[in-house]
Amino acid sequence: MSGFLARLRDRLTQTRRRQALPPLGELVRIETDPAYRALFLAQLDAALDAHHTAAVAEIEAAAERLRALLRSPADHERAA
Repeated sequence: MSGFLARLRDRLTQTRRRQALPPLGELVRIETDPAYRALFLAQLDAALDAHHTAAVAEIEAAAERLRALLRSPADHERAA
């Protein structure tokens, strides 16, 4: 990692430690600060979309493996 990125990482880590919220503090901030709530919800939506996309890809890959097995079970028996 370059020196600049290491310093930036260290600075962000220090800032997070100083701004540590008490238990449930972030929840209170989400409930009381409309701009922070909007940011939180946007990040939550993005995380859920990414998780959903990954889950769908895994399901589709499993379905394709199952279809391949059903199309030619003899090939898979020889491979096993």
